[in-house]
Amino acid sequence: MGKNVINVNDAEFQREVVQRSHELPVVVDFWAPWCGPCRMLGPLLERLANEPGSDFVLAKVNTDKNQAIAGRYGIRGIPAVKAFRDGQVVDGFVGAQPEPVVRQFLERVTAGARQRPRRQVKGSDDPERRLRQARQLLEKGNGCEARRLLREFPAGAQAGAANRLLPLAEFLCETPRSGDGAVDALYNQAVSALRRRDYGTALYQLLSARNQAPAGQKARVQKVMEGVFALLGESDPLVTQYRAFVT
Repeated sequence: MGKNVINVNDAEFQREVVQRSHELPVVVDFWAPWCGPCRMLGPLLERLANEPGSDFVLAKVNTDKNQAIAGRYGIRGIPAVKAFRDGQVVDGFVGAQPEPVVRQFLERVTAGARQRPRRQVKGSDDPERRLRQARQLLEKGNGCEARRLLREFPAGAQAGAANRLLPLAEFLCETPRSGDGAVDALYNQAVSALRRRDYGTALYQLLSARNQAPAGQKARVQKVMEGVFALLGESDPLVTQYRAFVT
């Protein structure tokens, strides 16, 4: 489906749609396997989401399997599309639409996001406090908000730690992965462990993913592991144990 398309269930919706929409627009495609118009609209949305320069994430919600979230947002007919920005529904439509209409819809959604001033996170003007807040967010598994704090971090004593934590924040924000491969499954298991603060399991899954990942992905997985090390601190026994495998 591509890196900008994710499958989302009831349990993940708050994190993967509502929270993520503070970072960039999230377009939700409510669909079902038996729905003919859904089979027309879905591939179009996926293709547009994966075009170069796409400014949104497409989240696909199977309404047969996720009735709670469909009911919460008043889905009566499908396909139904809703766009989220800053945690709120800002636009939407129902039914399969031709490509020009869908493109106009996406342009409204993404243009509004580009014109909107970026939300400043409270306390982000103080590097020490900013780093502390990012650590707290990472401990809660909130990678998207942590990423906002860690990007373009001001030079100074905390900049090195911020740079080491950033790959972990990006990994948490961009996962779960929708692929069926073994490496994607390991990524998803690592994120699940990170969010429940089971860092031993998370590091084990990341190490396994690094060993199985294509050559181009190995360096990135190692940076994510380094981010976990930075979060835990060098004195943590897990850091000592797993650093031996990545040096």
